[in-house]
Amino acid sequence: MFDAGPISFGYYTAALVATAGIALTSGTQFVVIGLWRRREAMYLSYAMLCLCIAVLAYSNAMLHTASNLAFARAALRTMIGAAVISFLPFVVFIRAYTGGARQPRLQWAVGLTAGLFALLNLQMPDTLFFTQLKPGKGILLPWGRRLYDVAGVPSLWGLLFHALSYLAFLWALAHAVRQIRAGERLRGSLLATCLAAQFAALLWGDVVVDALGHPYPYLDAFSFLPFVLLMGLSLATQLHQRTMQLEQTTRRLEAEARTRHEAEFNLRHVAYHDSLTGLPNRLRALDHLAELHAEAVVRGQHSAVLLIDLDNFKTINDALGHAVGDRMLEAIADRLVAAAPADAMLARLGGDEFVLVLGPSPGPAAIARALAQQTAERVVARLAEPVTVDGRVLAIGASVGVAPFPAGEDGVADLLRRADIALYRAKAAGRNTVRLFLAPMQQEADTRLALERGLRTALEQERMPTQFALHFQPQVDRTGELLGAEALLRWHHPQLGELSPSVFIPLAEETGLIHALGSWVIDQACACIRAWDRDGVAFGSRLAVNVSAWQLGQAQFATQLEAQVRAAGVDPSRLTLELTESALLRDFDSALETLGQLSTAGFRLALDDFGTGYSSLSYLQRLPLDVLKVDRAFVSELSPDMANPLASFIIDLAHRLGITAVAEGVETVPQRLALERLGCDGLQGFLICRPVDEPGFRRWLAGHRQARALPQAQRHAPNAHDPQGLPSRDRHPSGSGEGTGG
Repeated sequence: MFDAGPISFGYYTAALVATAGIALTSGTQFVVIGLWRRREAMYLSYAMLCLCIAVLAYSNAMLHTASNLAFARAALRTMIGAAVISFLPFVVFIRAYTGGARQPRLQWAVGLTAGLFALLNLQMPDTLFFTQLKPGKGILLPWGRRLYDVAGVPSLWGLLFHALSYLAFLWALAHAVRQIRAGERLRGSLLATCLAAQFAALLWGDVVVDALGHPYPYLDAFSFLPFVLLMGLSLATQLHQRTMQLEQTTRRLEAEARTRHEAEFNLRHVAYHDSLTGLPNRLRALDHLAELHAEAVVRGQHSAVLLIDLDNFKTINDALGHAVGDRMLEAIADRLVAAAPADAMLARLGGDEFVLVLGPSPGPAAIARALAQQTAERVVARLAEPVTVDGRVLAIGASVGVAPFPAGEDGVADLLRRADIALYRAKAAGRNTVRLFLAPMQQEADTRLALERGLRTALEQERMPTQFALHFQPQVDRTGELLGAEALLRWHHPQLGELSPSVFIPLAEETGLIHALGSWVIDQACACIRAWDRDGVAFGSRLAVNVSAWQLGQAQFATQLEAQVRAAGVDPSRLTLELTESALLRDFDSALETLGQLSTAGFRLALDDFGTGYSSLSYLQRLPLDVLKVDRAFVSELSPDMANPLASFIIDLAHRLGITAVAEGVETVPQRLALERLGCDGLQGFLICRPVDEPGFRRWLAGHRQARALPQAQRHAPNAHDPQGLPSRDRHPSGSGEGTGG
């Protein structure tokens, strides 16, 4: 027996309170951390476990300083309740700390069991551990302090709780060992040490105090102190590592964000800028122009867009290579930047085409147009200066089309189309010049578009016979004998009416439709020859058909033409193919080879409009020609008193080369008489007959035969060869409509 002294608050109870304070502080800290970590289970379960330990330690201190049994029972009930509640956060913490898989069923089972024990602890009169509770003998500490103690009959529920506590510790210890084996030795060892300390404290209370009956205090509360300290240290270390990892991840993400931002900037730059010159590209120019156009319309301002196209760039690019061409474009871009106003935007649309969008002008539209004209002329003058590239001095010019706005255009696309029309006019005017868009240009462009559409429609939808027709103009010799005729193509447009070949043939050549059109003309000419032969119509045995330079440059043209004519049942010698000098200048050697093939096949060849083109005599003597046609420009100057020396020279040249000379555009009797004196072999023009359709040509042939049967005096009377009695105004060359016939 020890000397019974008063119950007092000493070192032991102070240590319990300190333990409770440490656990409470740690629990509060990790509650905040767990919530900050998005309610992470490991930190929140550890915080709840620390709070339970704080309550357990503080209740233990209250138990040992109790003044009566009722106070001691309340403290014991609180202590047991904290121990029961700690089961669930203990299981959750061990699972999270050791990295085990989530076990919802186990957690539900532990939670329900803990809830049952907590309910029994509240309802049983002497707590969960005892069936009968009474004051104990007290505990005397070695330094003389006395602690309050209770005693009683242990309950079965208390024994079951102790058994489950052992199972929980063994289950946790197994997870710690598994964690150590998995390679996490430090973390697993810390957990195993804490569990071993608690397990030893549990054995101390159950074996030494309860089973052997020694008057020693329980050490359960103190055994949790290493757990709180070591686990807190471990979790703090893990949190620090995770924070470092998070910072590293943050820095990596920031670096990736910078890289992505730079990549996006580069992509945006590539998307909106030209890779060669660094200027804004078409997309950026269109966006800027759309914004400026909308702003100018709203604010009543005026501006202009300049479309710039280099004149001789293709020649330089083809002759010196794309590398030199690229450096040339870079030099041109630098010059354009220097010539552009400060508030303008220069962009490269592609190839050798640039666009300069001028800034808004608050003044009248006339001032804006004048400024645009001056800027365009300054650009043309600047680009006309020679450029030095790789030691080569290269000359290149530019044509500029200017479109002021707003001027009733329908958006940016219409505005650029107007600038392109003006640019086309500048090119047609000789290049290296400036053209301002005017309303008549739009009308001409619309007409050109209507012609192109109509031409394509006629060819693609097989409407050729309903819209196109051949007209014929006879050719006679000096005595009036019929030599043949020339077939001239006419187009009756559904909306525009009768059109001359000079209107639509150049368009057909530019669009590539000349090949289909020329093939149709050959078929029609052959059909007419067959019909005239069938009906016994004497038309002079030969029919002349015009051939375009584009047809002559087509591969296998001679072979295909011969096959087409023979398939139509016509001998090639009955067709005379008329070519202009321009058809020979594109590629003389290739043209000479093709003409040789045509001549060998039997076709007669005529050089039309001689004297108005290149007229190289060295080329002329190499061509396999049969006919040389004197242009109307020389025939119109003939008179009985004064002969045109050029016409005389051409006729004499033809005779020296052994070919036939035919004069076209013969409109008056004096012209005819002069040509007869010069020895011209053939005559063609309004004096003989205007171009007429096939039925009209048949009527003229019948009238011509009748006229040839008249006596000599009547045959040479005025209008003898014009049975239709055309007035003088119909004989004027402006109304003849002669030209390229397909």
